Amino acid sequence: MNNSGDVEGSSSQALTEEAVDHSASVLLRRVFRILRGCGISTESLATLAAQALGEIRPLPNVPLSNVSTEQTLACCDVVLRWRRDCRFLDAGGRARRLAVHEGTSSFDELVRTAAPGNDTSDLLRTMIDLGVVRLEDATTVELISESVVTCPGREHSTLANESVLEHVCGFLGSVEFNLFDKPSRARGKFERACYAWVPSTYVPLLENLVSSRGQDFVDVIDEWLARRAVKISDTPQSVLVGAGAYVFVRNRLGV
Repeated sequence: MNNSGDVEGSSSQALTEEAVDHSASVLLRRVFRILRGCGISTESLATLAAQALGEIRPLPNVPLSNVSTEQTLACCDVVLRWRRDCRFLDAGGRARRLAVHEGTSSFDELVRTAAPGNDTSDLLRTMIDLGVVRLEDATTVELISESVVTCPGREHSTLANESVLEHVCGFLGSVEFNLFDKPSRARGKFERACYAWVPSTYVPLLENLVSSRGQDFVDVIDEWLARRAVKISDTPQSVLVGAGAYVFVRNRLGV
């Protein structure tokens, strides 16, 4: 049994490594293609890449997560339902703490509703590792992050490597298509951003504004996608699609 489990675990880890390497390769190709399109020579790109590698070399190695994109999407479905279904909300409309197993509004029931076919214990463990939920006294679970992809922060909880790379690749893919691949008279993929230099004291105000209005937009798209989602194994012609909203802050030194 143990040997079989080790082989299965190794196989799963190998598949995850392959997916992460592929996503990283696509990400770098898109970045370099965009930079070349901006007029930076291949010689300069090689120098800049070497410089960047030198700057990150002292960073500690982070273990590769075996959380797949499918698992991450299941976690996202659970978080969305948790935040939008009145059975799992408190009187103020916020996601409430749930009993793991007991009751009709338990985490068990949430998983059965939002991500049928997933094992509750496995999904709970994944969400704890990703820093999405917190387990209290072994019987109650609390939602502590509304984003599955971008929640670890400085606490260095497990990172959904494959999903993070796909997240960045998706944005870069829209930019790349609009810059180089769309027919001249055709409409490109929807990709908008607005920016201006403002006093740093306005940053929290901007973050609050985008968080409130952007969350509404993302929730609408998320619900639309959830109603049309299919399993990759059932539909080989399926493609990964999505939309997002984000805030960026950059000082005059470019950091």
